[in-house]
Amino acid sequence: MNVENVNGLIEEIIDRAKPVDYTVKLPEAEFDVMNAIWDGAPPLTTSYLMQKIGHKKGWKAPTLISFLVRLEDRGYIASYKNGKERYYIPLALKDEYIHTVTQNFISQYHGGSFVSAMNSFFKDRNLSESDIDALLEWLKSRY
Repeated sequence: MNVENVNGLIEEIIDRAKPVDYTVKLPEAEFDVMNAIWDGAPPLTTSYLMQKIGHKKGWKAPTLISFLVRLEDRGYIASYKNGKERYYIPLALKDEYIHTVTQNFISQYHGGSFVSAMNSFFKDRNLSESDIDALLEWLKSRY
């Protein structure tokens, strides 16, 4: 399959995909696989993902494939087969996923309070003057 055909196929797959439900929180292992997918240049092969994450985690190929099937079932990725190789395309955006998970965490565990979340996060940590200055500058620039 030439590059034009691959790009056309990818566009078609993305166009037909349902919107991603970012409220579905991924288990840690699936998130690790998604990170490898987000870090790569799609389309990504199973072989590439084994090299990128599978071997580092000590997984066998069927384990990785199980995670990929679950991610596809959840709508986070799409795949297609060309010859003997399967190719994966991310449908979910990393920034959107992280944003949603973070908002849900703050809502669930801190009653929606950013201050409560920051207080909990920095409770036992001493912030340096430069960290405090950077946080204040960020807050001033945003609000």
